[in-house]
Amino acid sequence: MDIKKLDALVAADEEGATITIYQKGGDPYLAADGTESTMTVLGSESKQYRAAKRQITDRMMKRRRATMSAEDVERNAIFLAASAVVGWHGWESGKDKLECTPDNLRLLLAIEHIRDQVEEAIRGHSDFFIPPSKS
Repeated sequence: MDIKKLDALVAADEEGATITIYQKGGDPYLAADGTESTMTVLGSESKQYRAAKRQITDRMMKRRRATMSAEDVERNAIFLAASAVVGWHGWESGKDKLECTPDNLRLLLAIEHIRDQVEEAIRGHSDFFIPPSKS
């Protein structure tokens, strides 16, 4: 394996990939203007995402708890997913556009089917940039 190819995969995780977010029924969420609602995410090997993982680990080590509550697990999952979201389009509250802020991210990512899509994009982020090899 050419290590330079691995470097390209890791570097791609620093670039934002825009994904459409789908409702449970399979239709995309739509903005007021009729365009699809999206989120732009970094990959799991991005500096920002890895720093968030370390922050969670540090926080748990300082607490010196061997167990975590379900709330801790969910809060950490939301925090980690939010750390990779660098932008969005098409999310509103009534007639007002929502800014992509940490508080608004937490609100959206608390919805499990939305968080699942973001997490999948984070894990498979490099797939957006590197074409699969031909066998």
